Amino acid sequence: MTAPTGGFSEIAFSEPTREMHGFHSQVMQRRCFIGFSSISFFIVGAGIVMPAWVAFDVGGSNLVGLVLLASSLAGFALAPLSGHLVDRHNHLRVTASGQLVRALGLLMLAPVQVLPDALSRPILLLSTVLGAFGYAILAGAMSGILQWLIPETERMRFNLRLSFFNQAGMALGTGAAGYGIAHVGSATTAALFAFVAISVLPLLRNLTAYPTRTHAAKRLNLFSASREAINYLVNEPQTLSASVSVGLVFAVIQITNLLLPGFVSHSLGGGSRLFGTLEMTAAIAGMAALAAAGIPAVARRMARMTTPLVAAAGGSLLVLSFATDPLVAIVLYAAAGMLWNLSRAAANGHLLTVVDSALIGRVQAFTSLLTGAVGALIFLLPTLLPNTTEAQLYMACGVMILVATALLALWTRRGRPART
Repeated sequence: MTAPTGGFSEIAFSEPTREMHGFHSQVMQRRCFIGFSSISFFIVGAGIVMPAWVAFDVGGSNLVGLVLLASSLAGFALAPLSGHLVDRHNHLRVTASGQLVRALGLLMLAPVQVLPDALSRPILLLSTVLGAFGYAILAGAMSGILQWLIPETERMRFNLRLSFFNQAGMALGTGAAGYGIAHVGSATTAALFAFVAISVLPLLRNLTAYPTRTHAAKRLNLFSASREAINYLVNEPQTLSASVSVGLVFAVIQITNLLLPGFVSHSLGGGSRLFGTLEMTAAIAGMAALAAAGIPAVARRMARMTTPLVAAAGGSLLVLSFATDPLVAIVLYAAAGMLWNLSRAAANGHLLTVVDSALIGRVQAFTSLLTGAVGALIFLLPTLLPNTTEAQLYMACGVMILVATALLALWTRRGRPART
């Protein structure tokens, strides 16, 4: 009798082989996603330094303010469009398009300093608008890819790890941009960063298993899609709470970015050295906290602590307002940096866990709108309240964020659970 072909022995050896191949493929996809994301934030770091420096060189502080205003307004105005594009089209293609838009924006900075004012200023502003639009598209599209790539139960831990690499990428990007401008000039640096932005696009090829499904948003125009997203947020308390939490955490960061220089000078009696020390301490402590949060046991606890972390981040502003000694301020600011980074990563991770993947782009757009609106109000505080000290503003903002977090928690408890 001849031995049968196939049978048990073939199944016994082929199934584990397929499982092992699938495991290695999944690991490779995650690594490529982390690599693309961290290099993307490397470009974000460059996008913080380069437009501001070029603007200052061309038109001084007034033009820097105009560029920052243009970036904020562009992010606010184009958020609904970016969210609709993300939910309407394949996320991989949208991610690549967003990266190309950002590369074009950086490349446009190269000739600005040698052009006459009649051309340089409009090109600089257009570059800023493209950078804001590209970032908005990337934020939504990459969130959609992450939802597909990572199971719901693992998203919080993965996002905490991803936040560490993103933070490192952004820090390196700001440093590299400053170094490049000093040694090879802004034009060459802009071209180099644009090249880096494009050169990482092949990493997306490793995500070829991403489904090219037809999105429900294809049946809707921009206004109908936006209305659908608003109805979804109103009827899903956990999703609305998660989105607002992201906005609150960004508000904390915007507040301290605005008030810290004056606080250092007026309340702590320090100068640029103390200012730099505080920023460096907060950044190092924040990255250390994110590294520790990637531990599975810690990440599982973090998944249940998003609201307390957001409240603690707001409370850190209140505590910091009482600091008058530089050494005490350094310790408090380091602890605050840990809370800011953890709360931001946790809020983003929670958002990715509870949002329906078909609406992730539009929900991210709502978060951008909220962040932009709150940011505009925050940046006007010194103008609206000229006789108020930075310490008093820290205290008032901390109290408002604590109150907002408490109201958000009550809203979530009273509502019904979100769809998953």
